[in-house]
Amino acid sequence: MSETALSFSLVDLPRQLGSRKQAQVDWTVPEDLGTPSMAAPPGRALPLDVEFTSVDNRVLVRLRTEVDLVGQCVRCLDPVVRHHRIDAAEVYFDADSPAARAAGSHDPMGEEDEAEEVQFIGPHDTIDLEGLVRDCVVTLVEDRPLCSPDCEGLCQGCGEKWVDLPADHQHVSIDPRLAGLAVLLQDAGLADGDRDAAPGDAGADTDDVCGHAGRAASGQDQ
Repeated sequence: MSETALSFSLVDLPRQLGSRKQAQVDWTVPEDLGTPSMAAPPGRALPLDVEFTSVDNRVLVRLRTEVDLVGQCVRCLDPVVRHHRIDAAEVYFDADSPAARAAGSHDPMGEEDEAEEVQFIGPHDTIDLEGLVRDCVVTLVEDRPLCSPDCEGLCQGCGEKWVDLPADHQHVSIDPRLAGLAVLLQDAGLADGDRDAAPGDAGADTDDVCGHAGRAASGQDQ
């Protein structure tokens, strides 16, 4: 729980069926309102509009607020902000109500029924709503927030966003263990280029020799 209390007194709420009480409060957002993936910015004022309605042996609480959840895109790391409206309701039972007695009892096997968690009015006729606010916020959190559904993420080579890079952007990655081999292959490629150029020059000399030989042969025939 946070250091800033979010409890409301019901002392001035008549317990006649249908009696109502309104409350508006600005609650300072604590450090951990949300999850590691998305959370409400701490320190901001969160306006809460709360309505309490008396029902038989219990109080119906309706809570309305609006909250911004901030996170980071899991692909490109850009900020992600989601605005949500919260409209929640919860029933809080009197401590001496039949529901409280039923919740305090266990089945013969000693197993608790966790299908439905019962909320109770606290000491001195107070209700703490921080748990309700937290539960509402957690259900809105995205486990893997995205800045947009088609986000392409970051280039693993340079860390730049793919959307900002040219279509032909790429990185040639060489295993350090093969770096020496890469140099040898590059040198071999240069050597092959030299050999490819040599036959052209030799061909010119050969043609010239063949020409002399041809003319010499012609002289012998004569």
